[in-house]
Amino acid sequence: MMSDIDELEFNFSDISMCESGGYFDKLNDIMNEEIQGHKWTVLTNLSISSSVGICDLELQCNYEKNIYILSYRPSIGDVYYNPDIPGLSQWAQEHGWNIPEPTQFIVQSDKEFWRFFYDTLIVNCAYFDKVYGKREHDV
Repeated sequence: MMSDIDELEFNFSDISMCESGGYFDKLNDIMNEEIQGHKWTVLTNLSISSSVGICDLELQCNYEKNIYILSYRPSIGDVYYNPDIPGLSQWAQEHGWNIPEPTQFIVQSDKEFWRFFYDTLIVNCAYFDKVYGKREHDV
């Protein structure tokens, strides 16, 4: 599995995400200036380019540092060689966000794929928490 974030290129569709470089603190400042004191959410499309291809994600990012994966088209389907989700998780944490979380709908579309990333602490997942109980690391 690829884990070197330097080999990945991140491209966001949302102008505020681009202006902030994706850093939570900078985005929070931009959003608080625009909507002063209100809770905010940014919907953005993200393309991640790597040596194996390009993945496309739709993300919902919010004022609580949460990143929810709403849709996902992988660069490669093989979970063990997939750089997309580990790259997103590493990027998120380095930019001040919480570990990303796929929505229940996305998880149910490919449980084995997402369970691998959940078990290895690469994503959080409220759905799996309900089904399997909290992970030892989370308790």
